[in-house]
Amino acid sequence: MLSVYKSRQCSFDHPGKCDRESKHYVNCPLDYDTKMRLQRAALENDVKMPVIMKAAIDQFLTGWNAFLKAFCLR
Repeated sequence: MLSVYKSRQCSFDHPGKCDRESKHYVNCPLDYDTKMRLQRAALENDVKMPVIMKAAIDQFLTGWNAFLKAFCLR
């Protein structure tokens, strides 16, 4: 498991009211070079690898949402 992020489990009966935090694990295969770059970045910046993975996923999804809005696909 390479990445973990926390989110809120929300009740559909009461939107906006969140009960507890949950963890969702993401398993993704990495080639050797990417794994070494990730480990080096984590070590050099004193950050855990899941934190870097979460930031990368967030950045990708933010860009993806902008792409979809630009082409009226969402």
